[in-house]
Amino acid sequence: MDMSYLLSLGLLGHRAVFWRGACAAATRPVTEHVQNLETASVTSFQLKEWECLQKSLRSRLRDWDDEGWTIDDLRRIGGLDIGFEDGTNRATAVLVVCELRGCHLKLIYEDSVDVDMALPYISGFLFVREIPAYELLLQRLRDSAPDVEPDVFLVDGSGLFHPRQCGSASHFGILHNLRTVGVAKKLLCFEDFDREHGQTVEEKVLSRPGDSTPLVGTSGFIYGFAVRTSAARAKGQDSSRRVYVSAGHRFSQDTAKNVVLMCNVEGGSYMPEPIRLADLTGRAIERAWKQIHSTSKPQARQMIMDVSNLLDDKQRKTLVAILDEVEAEPCAVLSSISADSIKRKQATKDELFDMYPDATMLELRAALKMEKPWATDLRKASLRHQQAGRAMRLSR
Repeated sequence: MDMSYLLSLGLLGHRAVFWRGACAAATRPVTEHVQNLETASVTSFQLKEWECLQKSLRSRLRDWDDEGWTIDDLRRIGGLDIGFEDGTNRATAVLVVCELRGCHLKLIYEDSVDVDMALPYISGFLFVREIPAYELLLQRLRDSAPDVEPDVFLVDGSGLFHPRQCGSASHFGILHNLRTVGVAKKLLCFEDFDREHGQTVEEKVLSRPGDSTPLVGTSGFIYGFAVRTSAARAKGQDSSRRVYVSAGHRFSQDTAKNVVLMCNVEGGSYMPEPIRLADLTGRAIERAWKQIHSTSKPQARQMIMDVSNLLDDKQRKTLVAILDEVEAEPCAVLSSISADSIKRKQATKDELFDMYPDATMLELRAALKMEKPWATDLRKASLRHQQAGRAMRLSR
């Protein structure tokens, strides 16, 4: 992965170590160098460098639609989301791709990576924590299933709705020349869009799905839209929950809003479907990890990721049935089980068991019993997951 553009970030004198570690953390345990960064502080000089980088990228941002391209050309929509493990710097980054089939969205691809976000949260600089994970997911998609790369990426974050008009969605889109849209759950306030502006937007009643109100700063700049996307009403509010949509790159603000509205299931969540599915996958992985994290090594967390990425619902259930037949103790490792006792689904068994011979029965069961009903139709043949599996092993 090319990280040369980050050499200007000035990360505590450990910048190269951090970015190599942050990307590699998606496929291996955290290094001592990255762990040391957890207690490091970020200086005002470093913040200034990050500001300069964002301003430089902003000069390249295209907040208009590509010439000759219309929303009718949209076929595949990606969703990017990062969810944190409670009380730690570990997180699960997920990419899903949905295909438009008439008025419906069909999940056709998903991938997740484990990342360590060692640097602290700093409002306006989320790219430092998020971009490495997004880039790794993009590279894995291009390595394993380039034919399903989406026409647009919806990012759980901001695009132009940002103090320097360059949030994570814009940052990611500009670096890789991708169409991106920022979809934020929370209203961001900054100098040109202060709390008073925010309160005005929040008090605006959006009575029907599709209703919106512009996010206009003191300067008159339109940062995006607050959009009501669902008919479901939020508890205790005069109008239903809304998302804050802004163009990321290669989209006008109006088109960004319309793309998001295309991605909402009638009567469903207020979040656009690709981001919702990415969030659900991340939560499922974190729930599985929570069952075993107190007694397991970090490698078990990666195993949960691999099970989620490589095996569909039917394959997971088949492997659970195989383990039931073996009747091994919870602490028994896979390598200790006789090959003669496992006779079904040989290819699937080899793919997983050979990757994690030291995984215990308890750890594997937690991974295999992961509840992901929204992904039950995914199949290896359609996504070339066998290739994804090889790419995954090579990247570790």
